Amino acid sequence: MNKSFRRTAVALAAAAALTTSIVGCASDGSEPAADPDAPTVMIQVPSLDNSYWADVIKGAEAAADELGINSDVQVYGQSIDTQLSQIQQAGSKGIDMAMVFAQDQASSPTLIRAATDQGVYITNVFSNQPWSTPREAEYDDHYVGYFLPDNVQDSYNMAASVLDQIGGEGEVLHITGTPGNTTSDERQLGVDRALAEFPDVELVGRESGGESRVDTQPVIEDLLTAHPDVKAVICHNDDSAIAVINALRERSMSEVKVGGIDAIEEFLDDMSAGGNAAATVAIHGAWFGGYNVVRLYDAFEGAEYSASESMMFQDSLTIDTGDAADEYQSVVYDADPLPFDWAAMSRAVSGDDWDTQLPLRPIDPDEYWGRIDQPAPDGYALPDDLGSELADGSIESVAGAHLEHAVSNPLGSAIGLTRAGESSFGQK
Repeated sequence: MNKSFRRTAVALAAAAALTTSIVGCASDGSEPAADPDAPTVMIQVPSLDNSYWADVIKGAEAAADELGINSDVQVYGQSIDTQLSQIQQAGSKGIDMAMVFAQDQASSPTLIRAATDQGVYITNVFSNQPWSTPREAEYDDHYVGYFLPDNVQDSYNMAASVLDQIGGEGEVLHITGTPGNTTSDERQLGVDRALAEFPDVELVGRESGGESRVDTQPVIEDLLTAHPDVKAVICHNDDSAIAVINALRERSMSEVKVGGIDAIEEFLDDMSAGGNAAATVAIHGAWFGGYNVVRLYDAFEGAEYSASESMMFQDSLTIDTGDAADEYQSVVYDADPLPFDWAAMSRAVSGDDWDTQLPLRPIDPDEYWGRIDQPAPDGYALPDDLGSELADGSIESVAGAHLEHAVSNPLGSAIGLTRAGESSFGQK
């Protein structure tokens, strides 16, 4: 077992030791000196079976520590009922803020309303009911934001790299995510866009892997039995991709290329070693967890953000060379502490000198939901402030401001070692 794999195993083992709630955990592992008068942020994740969530927790707790607030980790086991129950009890347990990953689109308005009705500030990540924006009046300015990577662009970038690496021809399999989840729909759209650009590639199998290596294992074994001549397997995320890589190793299929999303250490290790791993998208779990805590803290402290900043994409990076994989691990995973300045991100702390380090850009609701065939309902209009800002060109102006305020990006050295030489947003 190599050094990086051991680190991942330790992180997952530590996460698995969590019960349903861990309050005020210090990121250095020491016993925290919890301040009973400090606000508390809930960090709610769907599972501990995916190491990406361990990274999200790590960043969120680090940001909470730096900002002087308490943290409460909740795991809902991918159960919509459990997730809602945890949010419904938040106010009575002294929770002031909550970062959540809505299990599916349909449940997100109920989940968010359960928080905002209690005066709890909430951010939502990855899956949201179409045309339910954070600026709706019913949320009383407590739905702070919906944040995610641009899953269509990211999955396109990853898939295009994998298909290019197999010479643009041959049979390909696709392992999808959770049906009914916004992220799964978007990532499939990105893969389809890449496939359309490679006419000599044939998609011979597409099945859900449930976003985990456990659920993916029997699926990929059946697919490889049915299609033994595949040249590549494109996966919804890296956890599914690890199951694929394991199955390929067992069959001595060392030439098959595998793509994923999340840039977890196991996948990067395999890429560094010249294994099946061909490309993954770094969506920076630790940064993402920390950034959501910062935005919640700023809302709690009354810092000002525009309406068009309430729905935003984060920048990401397609890692598709061994050198880039090594550098990313060195910069992010080997760093102690993490290479992000959480206080600098906060407008409540840093004022006009805020620095997100990684850029974000606002989402155009028409384009965002339209691309997955979710047009606005008849008679629907965007909230006045959001609609007005978008009509005045806020997509471009806010995106420009966020590029200017992404000053100290610690990932520049890794970006330069990828095949594209730039991030999803074009940063070099």
